[in-house]
Amino acid sequence: MDKFVFITGITGFVLLFISLCILIYATVKIVKRKMKTKWFVSSLVIFLIFFFCSLSFIYLSLFLQTFSRYTHEERIGTVKAEKSDGKINVYFVNEKDSTAYNFVLSGNQWMVEGCILRWDVYLRWLGAGSYYKVTRFRGRWETPKKVKTSEYVIKPQGKLWRFLLRHAKSMPFVDTAYGIGAYQYPDEDTYYLYINDTGFILRK
Repeated sequence: MDKFVFITGITGFVLLFISLCILIYATVKIVKRKMKTKWFVSSLVIFLIFFFCSLSFIYLSLFLQTFSRYTHEERIGTVKAEKSDGKINVYFVNEKDSTAYNFVLSGNQWMVEGCILRWDVYLRWLGAGSYYKVTRFRGRWETPKKVKTSEYVIKPQGKLWRFLLRHAKSMPFVDTAYGIGAYQYPDEDTYYLYINDTGFILRK
């Protein structure tokens, strides 16, 4: 998609450049009286054709870029969670660094948590991806219980993210920063973990 958007935009600007060259050439010739009026009119028609074609390509590339960024998702991991003897056995693979984790949680649901930083809308439109971090998995109960929940830390939140969560709004080129999470029931299926502009997505 990104390559097609780039080619479409370049095509639009090339056509715009050609149309302006035609207009300038025809204007100079008619001013110097080296071109007949009927040829000038023909040149003007050709200019309009190229000009409106260039606008069509440019607007199409802008629309496609907006659509591409609005629907952009990146797969960042896989999760396999199975219920066994009242526990949840979780196998998580972080596809960013090919690290595998195997751990056990208590509860009847499992949840992946992390943090995300959203760039300013203009940077996101230009292609800046969300800055994120997967921090931990947590067991959770569908109904409140007195049983203590369990968690497994993938990577500690750290000082950087504590600073970003507190002060992101006052930083230039940053929209906001906040904690994110997604949860599911354990079963035999493999879940794919995605990140988009707002948070985590779990899909089978």
